[in-house]
Amino acid sequence: MKPKSLTRPWSRPREIRTKMEDRKVSDERYHSRRWTKESAAFKASHPLCAECERKGRISPAEVTDHIIPVGFHDFWDQSNWQALCRKCNIIKGNRDKREYFMGRGV
Repeated sequence: MKPKSLTRPWSRPREIRTKMEDRKVSDERYHSRRWTKESAAFKASHPLCAECERKGRISPAEVTDHIIPVGFHDFWDQSNWQALCRKCNIIKGNRDKREYFMGRGV
């Protein structure tokens, strides 16, 4: 008789591990020549942080961000991109991770 598999509350479910492994592939795209060129062109045409603009502030954009995280949307779809300052990008990234791990999706 095969022993029942044990689920440890601190271990991540298989589907989360798989998506995190997929993230390694997307991380490689961030270092590609294509991403460097397309991201620079996008920031040149969107020079201000989109989130700061929504809040009535003016800050230079430093990062090209995926509105819907990469694991849930096409990496190269520019309609899913926004230019953000570093501060807004960090805040958004932390919020996305928190929502993902709490099971709400993003």
